[in-house]
Amino acid sequence: MSAFLSSFASYLVKMIILVALGIMGGFIGIKLRQSKNRKEADSVSEVSSEK
Repeated sequence: MSAFLSSFASYLVKMIILVALGIMGGFIGIKLRQSKNRKEADSVSEVSSEK
């Protein structure tokens, strides 16, 4: 029984780490996309204001 609990705890820790990495990746991706959208909007507004 002890081996089962040890193995279960090990897999649980791995799952928590992978979930945390996935969530962090999602937040990083959202922030990068928002930054890119802001830069594109700024460049479009600069081009339209030059006309």
